[in-house]
Amino acid sequence: MHYSSSMASSPTTPATTTTPSTTLRRDHHRSLFPPRRTIRFPSASQFETISISTDNTEDGDRIRRLQNGSDVRGVALEGEKGRKVDLTPHAVEVIAESFGEWLIKDNVNVNSNINSNEESLKVVKVSLGRDPRISGERLSKAVFTGLMRAGCEVFDMGLATTPACFMSTVLPPFSYDASIMMTASHLPYTRNGLKFFTKKGGLTSLDVEKICDRAANKYVNRNMGINGAIVSTTNLTRVDFMSAYAKHLRGIIMERINHPLHFDTPLKGFKVIVNAGNGSGGFFTKDVLDLLGADTSGSLYLEPDGTFPNHIPNPEDPIAMSLTQAAVLGHKADLGIVFDTDVDRSGVVDATGTAINGDKLIALMSAIVLREHPNTTIVTDARTSVALTKFITDLGGNHCLYRVGYRNVIDKGVQLNKDSIETHLMMETTGHGALKENYFLDDGAYMVVKILIEMVRMKLSGNEEGIGSHIKGLAEPLESVELRINIITQPKYAKEKGAQAVDALKKYIEDGQLEGWELDGCGDCWVSEGCLVDTNDTPAAVDAHMYRARVIDEKIGEYGWVHLRQSVHNPNVALNLQSSIDGGCQAMAKALLDKFFIPSGLAEVLDFSQVNDFALKQCRD
Repeated sequence: MHYSSSMASSPTTPATTTTPSTTLRRDHHRSLFPPRRTIRFPSASQFETISISTDNTEDGDRIRRLQNGSDVRGVALEGEKGRKVDLTPHAVEVIAESFGEWLIKDNVNVNSNINSNEESLKVVKVSLGRDPRISGERLSKAVFTGLMRAGCEVFDMGLATTPACFMSTVLPPFSYDASIMMTASHLPYTRNGLKFFTKKGGLTSLDVEKICDRAANKYVNRNMGINGAIVSTTNLTRVDFMSAYAKHLRGIIMERINHPLHFDTPLKGFKVIVNAGNGSGGFFTKDVLDLLGADTSGSLYLEPDGTFPNHIPNPEDPIAMSLTQAAVLGHKADLGIVFDTDVDRSGVVDATGTAINGDKLIALMSAIVLREHPNTTIVTDARTSVALTKFITDLGGNHCLYRVGYRNVIDKGVQLNKDSIETHLMMETTGHGALKENYFLDDGAYMVVKILIEMVRMKLSGNEEGIGSHIKGLAEPLESVELRINIITQPKYAKEKGAQAVDALKKYIEDGQLEGWELDGCGDCWVSEGCLVDTNDTPAAVDAHMYRARVIDEKIGEYGWVHLRQSVHNPNVALNLQSSIDGGCQAMAKALLDKFFIPSGLAEVLDFSQVNDFALKQCRD
């Protein structure tokens, strides 16, 4: 995914963005992509009149349920047991049209092309990229139609990455007013979705809610025969933005390494394995690494294939990591790289075959960033280990724990910087990582760029240990478990029931019904001690329902924590447990089962069989 919506706070722009090596000549761009015919669209007063309330209609609710936090996601193809196709071309068209209208009519200050004092509309330029999912081409046509119906000029980037879509709004000569990426990240090939950007960054959940509300009304109106204007999508402008984005990344690597012998090929002599998982990440091999002199032979699954036949493109996936580890060791590579489908996340493997993701990746990036920015604050989600906090503080940094969710983590970093608390790195355990120097954008390719620069820097300084040596001081938790609890209800009630279950646990802890359990401290972020601001007085509804509890035993003291949260992506509740003692996670799971899930009566709405199986596993064994 992202590109904090709070980026209205004037994020730091990397110096490399405007250097000659990363800027394309405008006249060259024009020669590649000839100007398209100008199309005139209706003024704001001529937008489709919304006259039908859909508060209680199932048709409208179908569109609203496609909202997935700050994104839109749904089932685009048949094939999932128990799930019907809901992300149809009709649904996508009205959502894209509503996004275009939001840009033009409701958000007039989003770009310089629109003057709020003018009644007539200027053309708003929007780019569209997509991952290789097989539903992408068909749904792209619906996006084009919707945006053009709204009055936008549309630029088709074709196969792209999520970070590249945002970058298309800031890198000249493109600098579009907004962008949409069509992806469902690491979810099954049957899914798809939309991620929205302006020059300020990704949209907030509230923005997407407004857009989906508008789209729900359109959907009902169209079903009743109230149609919008017919438009033609034959005049699309095709653009090769990915080449410009790759050139931008190459320029950063060349300039920051500044190799004394071969400036243009600073990766010469290094062997790097890339596992793109048949997603959008293959460009990084041929358009970045190869052109910088790296040997990338032995790389895996570089060809885009929207059925993802080899494994889930996901740096958290054990198969993806194990295959990459084997390739690194088999080819004696210096580094292995694993991208997720849309390349907003990444993980790496060092020369010894050690998988570096989760807490290890955060530790590696923290070590790199803290050398560049001593004493800076690093924001992570609340699932990271106590050992990671010690690792960061031992290096002189401050660790701020915050809500799960990459947008939460990034937005917290933006807020801290606004409050004059220097915060250069924001990372979630799933691999989403954003840097202040890069527009607060979670870009998996940019994270790898930082690691590659460090790898070469170490070599040039005579350090032969490799990047894995940076995390030698990180201890791993003795036990760490994640369990899922399915919500037994109709899909439209799932979030409500999940939130009720999570809030019920909070009340049980506050009432002392779980002896030795204490909710972690909240309130304003005091940073040096970390914070878990899940009990804000006015939390965002989509983010509010998650709590972390410290678990303490009279004899041995604090030995673990429990984190329960409502899933944004699926109709379930996620339970994370970590313990510093043998059997601690099982003991906490059994306490939850015996003292909370069963006596609370939640069995009517929750299927906690995973918790039951884990808690009782040792007894059966």
